[in-house]
Amino acid sequence: MEFQGFPRIHSIFFAVFDNDKGPVVQHQVPEGTIVPHSPETDPSSSNGLNDALFCTKPIIDFEAISEYIITKEQLNGRLVSVCNNNYKVMGVPVCITDHVRYKLLRTKYRFNLCFVFERDAETSSYEPIVQKMATVLEVLERESDFLTGDTTNSGAVTIQNVIEQLLEDLNSYCECQIPINDSNTINLKLFPTYPNPTSVQNYHVPVCTVDLSSMMSINWDITLCKIINHINGISSVRKIADKANVKIEWARQSIEHLLYYGCIILIDIYQFSNIYSIKPEVMQLLDEKSGLQEECIDYVTLPEHSPPTISQLFKLYCGLQHGITLKSLITNNREQAENIDLRRLITFGVIKGLIYRVYKYPMLVNLTTAASVSAETLPSNVINQNTGGPLDSQLLSFLDGNHHYDEICTELRCSPKELDEQLGYTTNVDSVTKQLAGLDSNEAGDTVSVDSRAVLGDSINNSNGSMDLWAVRFVFR
Repeated sequence: MEFQGFPRIHSIFFAVFDNDKGPVVQHQVPEGTIVPHSPETDPSSSNGLNDALFCTKPIIDFEAISEYIITKEQLNGRLVSVCNNNYKVMGVPVCITDHVRYKLLRTKYRFNLCFVFERDAETSSYEPIVQKMATVLEVLERESDFLTGDTTNSGAVTIQNVIEQLLEDLNSYCECQIPINDSNTINLKLFPTYPNPTSVQNYHVPVCTVDLSSMMSINWDITLCKIINHINGISSVRKIADKANVKIEWARQSIEHLLYYGCIILIDIYQFSNIYSIKPEVMQLLDEKSGLQEECIDYVTLPEHSPPTISQLFKLYCGLQHGITLKSLITNNREQAENIDLRRLITFGVIKGLIYRVYKYPMLVNLTTAASVSAETLPSNVINQNTGGPLDSQLLSFLDGNHHYDEICTELRCSPKELDEQLGYTTNVDSVTKQLAGLDSNEAGDTVSVDSRAVLGDSINNSNGSMDLWAVRFVFR
């Protein structure tokens, strides 16, 4: 049983080191979960809960793990987790040294407040709780002898009272507040832990999943408040940073923060030159029981237009394939798309995992050796055989096949059309062949890849044989 996604605490116990017996359990809740129930061993209980919180058989073998509960000095102050039977025990062993106060305890008082969970439970949310409780109890002991002091005062709060309330409140409400005395109160609250977000790049486009403007407060980070007004599902991170007039590093960090808490998701830049392809998951759109049909129709219908049919949407999605740009898709399906917001159609497909983006990666190739370049072997001056002109020096570092068009255009602040012109990209096979002016394609052995739509040179010999020839090929993936 779990509450709000947090694992249930099966037991909490307080162990100390006894000079004669070694590690012993001094308090436990429920009674009998760690060591057999013995009412006379815990006279400090003052609210009578022990009889209700009772277990007839221990759920773990304390003797088998006692050396990991009261540990050697190397593990003191560290979070220690140990599994026994079907349970996980988590605690932070503490050792307080005082030659005067603990002269009967070999000058050291060693204790550990441990939490017990199911063996496979995800306990990362409890780690700060366990660590904080160890620190709080150590401070209370140093200040007021809370753990070793006189417990005969009926009105005093004891460690038994504390662990009883911890178990009840954390399992029921995921938080607790325990007054200790006039000066100290234990306040705990469980917070969910999320996986680290993916690295945010300048070319990513954030899309809000919640209404961020309604959640903003004056206590929010200034940079975060600035960029939120520019998150519209269209602008890239760099464009958002430019509009908000903030450093790009700060914008990325703020967006990572929103991504961590699930307030946004990241998609690619929407452009008519983009190429997408469908996934097998697109068949979910035909499942009437999934609710995906109504959600898609509501999201992609243009204002003041009649809603499209599922067959329209499915046909458009199936029209997305390698080699077909969005511009071509619209041109060939004008009637089908007249009442559909194509940008929202693509966004919906990417978010729901129905389609994926096919990126275009330019790669500089030595036509003489048929070898691609790496960051270490980049030439200084290159004449692009696709265009017959020199390549911009700023472009060279992006032509190792590891950078796609979205990244390059964002960093160099240019459009895909301008980049195509600089690199000599074309879909016309005849024009590509003509770009190799003065070369006989039959003798040179050049091939034009229909998939890559670029010159792929296996071996091209220059007339004087003294200069390498370079061209840019394009890989789609």
